[in-house]
Amino acid sequence: MRYTRKVQGIGSSLLVSLPKQWAYKHGIKKGSILFLEVLDDTLKMYPTLEAKESREVTISYPLPYYEHIADKITGAYLLGYDVIRVKSSRAITYEEREMIKDAIERLVSLEIVDEDATNIVAQFLLDTTTLEPEKILYRMSAIVSGMYRDVIVALENRDKAILKTIARRDDEVDRQYFLLVRLLRSALRDGLTESMGLSSIEVLDYRIAAHLLENAGDSVVELARSVDAINLESYSHNDNYLTLIKIAKSIDTIQDLSVKTFIGKNRSGSLEVIARYKRLVEQINSCKHNLDASMLNILYLIDKFSRVWIDIADLVIPLEEKE
Repeated sequence: MRYTRKVQGIGSSLLVSLPKQWAYKHGIKKGSILFLEVLDDTLKMYPTLEAKESREVTISYPLPYYEHIADKITGAYLLGYDVIRVKSSRAITYEEREMIKDAIERLVSLEIVDEDATNIVAQFLLDTTTLEPEKILYRMSAIVSGMYRDVIVALENRDKAILKTIARRDDEVDRQYFLLVRLLRSALRDGLTESMGLSSIEVLDYRIAAHLLENAGDSVVELARSVDAINLESYSHNDNYLTLIKIAKSIDTIQDLSVKTFIGKNRSGSLEVIARYKRLVEQINSCKHNLDASMLNILYLIDKFSRVWIDIADLVIPLEEKE
């Protein structure tokens, strides 16, 4: 039997309704999990035997003066709630509605599915069983790496224009961080860590690594602002400035190796990251005596950024020694 459905748009997602007869026959209801298989131009859908009850929470609004609605929505998201309702005792003003929508848009796959004068309902639309922690971590690392490389380009070319997008890209790092934390917490709650191939200790390590990457994004934003605040043209014929750029470039390989080492649980790679950082510290110490205050601050922020990768690599060593 063939059916025709019109594709609907909700936020950034595309939705299509299921035929009622098919859903009833297979016991499909709200919160059920479906498998999708993509075959070239064909999309196949299979019902599963496992049904997941949707978790819902209601946030009463307005909040006490010491609480913020964005924090409440983010907290509910991180706790794994699938449906988050903001229910107000009065009409929600335009400014409040925009603030609530902005908080929802900061969270991956959380979309507004219903709203009226006193209610806003958001739903998490991803199936967490299809998400892989290592891919999210790689995504975070790739964004941070791209941000950092652009700061180096700004230093090399003495062109600050490229720095304007850094802060906005850090917002995506935060979005991926919240998604990974939600995934890890839900996996622990629902006993799904084994299906991810992670022990409870490894889940904790992923949480720490994600937090470090989120901090790395903040560090790049701080670095970009410091670079933007100085006159780069005044260093056009400065050898120490060129040495600083060379040091900054060497961190890029440390970052890539650190994340691969952590995900691959590679102790030798972890030790190599630490060895590279020790060589980097020697370069920093030999360079910093010849820099002015502005360049010393840049060098300090570069070193602060590089220490993130040591902390991530350090997570591997206790795991290997225990084994």
